[in-house]
Parts: sequence; structure tokens; C-alpha cells
Amino acid sequence: MNKIKDIAKIIKKSKSIALFTHISPDCDALGSTFGLSLALKKLGKNVKIFMKDDFTASQHLLFDENEVCKGECNINDFDIFICCDASSINRLGEYGYVFENNDKTIVIDHHVCNKMMAKYNYIESESSSCCEVVFKFINALKVKLDSEIATKLYAGLSTDTSSFINSNTNANSFLVATKLCLANAKTQFVNQAIYQSKSLNSVVFKKYLLDNFKIDGECAYVGIDQQTLEQLNGKKNDCSGYSKALINYKEINYSFSLIEEEPNKFSLSMRSKIGFNIRIIAEKLGGGGHVCAAGATITANNLNEAINLVLSTINENKERIKTEKI
Repeated sequence: MNKIKDIAKIIKKSKSIALFTHISPDCDALGSTFGLSLALKKLGKNVKIFMKDDFTASQHLLFDENEVCKGECNINDFDIFICCDASSINRLGEYGYVFENNDKTIVIDHHVCNKMMAKYNYIESESSSCCEVVFKFINALKVKLDSEIATKLYAGLSTDTSSFINSNTNANSFLVATKLCLANAKTQFVNQAIYQSKSLNSVVFKKYLLDNFKIDGECAYVGIDQQTLEQLNGKKNDCSGYSKALINYKEINYSFSLIEEEPNKFSLSMRSKIGFNIRIIAEKLGGGGHVCAAGATITANNLNEAINLVLSTINENKERIKTEKI
């Protein structure tokens, strides 16, 4: 892994910079990418953010989709390519080609399972969010934090720690949050956008969760197929909090949700309590993530087949989940 000061020197020498993050971006992915973009622009850099996904309703309140380029990225147009919060080329979706056999690439991340796909990599797995790592880069670049940058970074830090309750929350999480607040991060605006801006249609999806989740031992799970999603007039993001909601029950130690985002393609989200490493399961299924929060994309003929695949993988690795060192 490269040193942060060495990567900062490369960034400073670059005039034109392309930024990327993972597919289906959460607020940490967006916060770290947009926060870094703002900092680079303060240095006089020409910066473009490339992203194919649409924003969720909450993300629209926090980030400007007009700043995003959804088209192709011409490699000849940029001096350097930086990716935030993505652990592998597969997680870059249609922009994966940019990082293949390209010696002008940088990865900034906090996933312990990161494949170090770039020429220059800085991964800090002890950080609870990629926004914390980007915060360090901004300091290394000697860019002064302003309210707008601090707000973007705080949004990512807040969501990746689930408002500072996840097991990845540590002293540095609170320290960075304090510094962002001192830089006038709009914390109440972030809290309202993320936690108090649910649509009334979300009640329909909460009811679906409560009516349809099942329990297998210490695991709670729920699945929703594409047809049902369309009938409920919803999208994948309407179900994005299912696994997180299920882990809140005292008797449950790990949970998962499966959402069919397109025919035969299921998005797996997993959560667990301290002492249970569900990243093992996600990796077995071709994904990755953190000890207590991980995911993968599964191909199956139908929802039941996808659920059975996850359950069988869990049952085959139950002892590893409990005994793996964290």
C-alpha cells in the first residue's frame, strides 16, 4: 500500500481528474466522492464525477446530480483517475474498464477486502467510513475545510456508522465528526435528509417487511422479487434498509435481504451483531464488505433459489461466522 503523502503529491501534479465510486452508491460513497471533488476544485483542478446510478430521494437533498457525468469516460482526457469506497473493479460497474491496465489510477477506501486494483492504493480498514479517509487526504492536500465539504463528509460518516451505533464506530469516528462540526458541517440538515425524509410510500415497504420476514435459527431474512417491487410501485432503494432493520431484534444475530433489481439478478445485503462475521458469507458468494455489514450480487433463477443459496452458505459456515477473529 502506498503512503498518503506520496499519493497527495501525484494528485497535486494532476490538472484534470476523474472521480468514481461503486455502483448503487450509499452516502459514504457519495460523500467521499463529492467531498473530494470540492476539495480538488479549491486547488484549481478540473474535476468530473462519473456515475451511472440515479440518486435516492434523500441523496438528492444532499448531492447535486447535475455535477455527475453519466456518459463514457475518455481515458485520454484525464491525468489521473480516483475511486472512492470501491473494493474491486466489479464494484465499478460499467466504469471498470477505466481501472484495467491503467497506471494512472488511485483507490481511496476503507474495506478490508479491497483488491488494490489501482496503481496507487490507500486503504484504511480501521476507519469506519471512506469519508474519514478522504478527510485525511484533504488535510494532506492542505485544503481548508469549508461548510460544504464538511457537510458532504459528515453525511457519509453518519450513514456508514448508522448514526454512530454500528460496530465499526470508534474514537476516530467521533474525532473526525467533531472536526467536521467545527468546520460548520450542517449536521441537522444531514440528519433530516437521511433520517426524517421518508416518503409515505415507505410505509408500504415497512409493512411488506413485517409481513414477510422469516427466521432461521439466529438469522432473520426477507426477499422481494422484481414483480412485487413493481406492484408496490417501488425501487430497490425502498428496501435498502431491510437487513439493517432485522438485526435490531434481540434474538437475531445476523440478517440478510435479497432484492431482485433485474431479472434473475439479486442484491444481497447482510448485517450482524458483534461476534458474528458475515463478511465470510458475502465473500463466499462473490461479494465482500465489513465484518458486520457486507453484501454481494447473486444470480439465480428465482427468489426462492437465491434465498436457499444464502441460507445453505450460512449453514455450511456457521462455526466460522462465530469463531472467526474480528
